[in-house]
Amino acid sequence: MTIHAGAPPAAGTHPRPLRVLCVTPTGPEGRGGIDRLYRYLRGAGRLGAGDGLETRYLASRGPAEGRRWMAEFPVRAAGFALALARFRPDVVHLNFATGGSLPRKWALARLARAFGHPVVIHFHGQFPLEGIAARDAAGRLFVALCRLADRVVALGEVSRGRFIEAAGVRPERVRVVPNGIADFARDLALPKVAGQGPVRLLLAGEVGERKGVPVLIAALARLPPEAQWTCTVAGNGEVERCRRLAAEAGLSGRVAFTGWTPPEEVHRLMREADIVVLPSLAENMPLSLIEGACAGAALVATPIAETRAIVRDGENGLIVTRDPAAVADALAGLIGDRARLGAMQAASRRHYEESFTLDALADRLAALYREVAGRP
Repeated sequence: MTIHAGAPPAAGTHPRPLRVLCVTPTGPEGRGGIDRLYRYLRGAGRLGAGDGLETRYLASRGPAEGRRWMAEFPVRAAGFALALARFRPDVVHLNFATGGSLPRKWALARLARAFGHPVVIHFHGQFPLEGIAARDAAGRLFVALCRLADRVVALGEVSRGRFIEAAGVRPERVRVVPNGIADFARDLALPKVAGQGPVRLLLAGEVGERKGVPVLIAALARLPPEAQWTCTVAGNGEVERCRRLAAEAGLSGRVAFTGWTPPEEVHRLMREADIVVLPSLAENMPLSLIEGACAGAALVATPIAETRAIVRDGENGLIVTRDPAAVADALAGLIGDRARLGAMQAASRRHYEESFTLDALADRLAALYREVAGRP
């Protein structure tokens, strides 16, 4: 197992920096949202010497897809145990979602506690309310993992309430740490849309039902023929199926599918986008909406989990039901009112600067590590 170290420790008032072992799903080159967060932090030099930390990163799953992780996990767990013994972290930080991530992180949490290390668990997935209520295997494992942790990190107040009310976590053990991203649009002039050119729409995420791509296609088909717009769908998944849906709706010339897109290209698309759309079925705190806010885009999204923390309805975007007619009405209203669209773009950028910067995320995590380790 490869161990990825943060910046080397620096001298400070303590004999040594606080040591953090941070576990993410696939490591520095991972495509998922969790790994992207920590890639941003490493790229900005945060959670290292400047914060009084020495952070090392491990991948709990690596590149193994599907059930193949089960064959590789014993080796990764052994590498984790070796890192505990050699690195001797003051805090073990386990980032997880649901599915296979639950048994992996439960096993690693048990190992960390056996070695006597404090554990922070940081949940990025869709909250398993039904599984907890039904006490099925995944629900019981989720609750068991929460009970192993010294602190539980929720992305927002909705998740915090669910940890307390559904999973039975004591309120004093839950900390809210919203996602944050690097500022890739500091120099962008707002408002972006000008004149009567087409309004540029963007959906960035896995292509399929969960992110609502078919809903978006059906909504676009309902827009007035005279409406001026183009749409880009950036992500992997059911690309060919959704491309066929767009063709059948007569939208082939107006909707482009890029397939999987590296983060740098996503940022370019975000900078160009006037509206970022996400009619999701399930989310926690979607990075694509935070990226849209950073890039000064108006946001149109469904009220899933922490979405309302990013989309302030009527101010920097619109909250809509997951229905083609509702999505179409929201888009048509913004496409037809350039002044309102421009005002929402500026409000999105302000909201990002106030709430979702990378420095804010790093500061909150560093403070949490010090709290858990008993450092002032």
